[in-house]
Amino acid sequence: MSAVLSSSRNLALLLSCQAVTTLGMMVLVPIMPLYVATLTQPDSVGAARWSSLALAAPALGVLCSAPYAGQWCDRFGYRRMLLVSLTVFIVSMLLMALSPNVYGFMLGRLLQGISTIGVVLTAFIGYVSDDASRGRSLGLQESAVACGSLAGPILGGIMLDYWSLKPLLTTSALLTGIIGGLLWSRLSEPPKTKPVPDVPQFAGLRTVLADADLRKWMLAACLIQAAAFALVNVFALYVTAHFPAADATAGKIGLLHALGWLAAMLAGPLWGRLNDRGEPRRHFTLAAVGCALSIGLLTVADQIWLVALLRMVQGACYAALAQSMLLACSRQLPASAYGHVTGLSRSFMVVGQLLGPLLIMVLMPRLDQVNLVWPVAALFLAAGLLVHSGRHAALTPCKQN
Repeated sequence: MSAVLSSSRNLALLLSCQAVTTLGMMVLVPIMPLYVATLTQPDSVGAARWSSLALAAPALGVLCSAPYAGQWCDRFGYRRMLLVSLTVFIVSMLLMALSPNVYGFMLGRLLQGISTIGVVLTAFIGYVSDDASRGRSLGLQESAVACGSLAGPILGGIMLDYWSLKPLLTTSALLTGIIGGLLWSRLSEPPKTKPVPDVPQFAGLRTVLADADLRKWMLAACLIQAAAFALVNVFALYVTAHFPAADATAGKIGLLHALGWLAAMLAGPLWGRLNDRGEPRRHFTLAAVGCALSIGLLTVADQIWLVALLRMVQGACYAALAQSMLLACSRQLPASAYGHVTGLSRSFMVVGQLLGPLLIMVLMPRLDQVNLVWPVAALFLAAGLLVHSGRHAALTPCKQN
C-alpha cells in the first residue's frame, strides 16, 4: 500500500511540474508581439521580426536537443536529467523576466527549448509507470499540458493588460524551482532496465528509418503537429472571414481556442484508460479522423455555437494523438530505450511544428481564408490513415549502439 501511495505522490509531483512548466511556455505565445514591443524601440520596424524569431526559438532548441535529452535519460539517469532540465528551464524563465533588452529575452527563449523539460518529464512519467497503467499516466500528462496551455495565455493577457508580465514569469520560475526541489527530495532514480538479448533494441533514427511501422508512427507525429500549428494560423482567419464582425472579436476567438484546450484537459485521461485496455493504434486513427471531420465541418458551421462545439470535439480528439503514439512505440521497444524514443518522437513533432505554418503561408495566396481549414483537415486525415496502414507491420530487429 505504501508503495502505491508513494507512486501516486511521485506522479502527482511530475504532473504538477508539467502543468507549471507548460504555463510558463505558453504564457507568451498569443501576446508575443505585444511583449516584444516593450523590449524594443517604439518605432522599431524590426519588432515583428523579433516576435517571429522569439516564437521559433524554443522549437529550434528542442529540435537540436530532444534526441540527446531522451538518450541521456536512458544512459545517465532520469532523476539527474530532470534536475539539469529544470535548472536550464528556470534560468530561461528568469532571463525572459529580468532581461532589459530583446537579446537577453531571445537567449531565454532559446534556452527554454534547449531545456527539453517536456521530453524529460514525458520520459520520466512513462518509464516509472508499469505496463498496465502507462496509458493512464500519459493521459494524465496530456491533461496537465492542456491545463497549462489553457491557463497560460489567459493569465498572460490579464497581466500584460493590467500590470506587467515580468512578475508572472518570475513566479513561474519560482514555482518550478519549488516543485523541482520537491521532486529531487522525493523521487528516487528508477531501477535501470537491462537490454534483453532476444528483444530488438533501439538505435535511434537508424531504427526508425529501417522499420516501416516506426517510420509511419514518427511521420504521423510530424503530421499531427503540423496540423495543430497550421490550425493556430488558420483559425482566426477563418472566424473573421466566416462570421460578422460582432462574432469575430478577439475575445471570442480566444475563448474558442480555450474551449479546445478545456476539452483536451478533460478527455486526456479518458483516452489514457482506453489505451491501457485496448489498441493505441485504433484510438489514434479514430481520434485523427475525428480531428479531420471536426475541422472540415467548420466550413458549413453557420452559428458561432456550432464552431464552439466543433472546437471542443477537435480538442477532445487531439488529446488522444501524442499519448497514443508514445504508448504504441513504447510497447514495440525495450524499456531501456524509452527516453531515446521519446526524445526522437518530440523532434519529429517539432519538425511538424515548423512545417505546418510554412504550408499555410504557401497556400494562403491560392485559397480563401475559409477554405484554408481543408489542408489542416487533410493533415490529420493523412496521419490517421498512415498509422492505420501500419497495423500488420512488425518491428525489425536492430542492434543497440
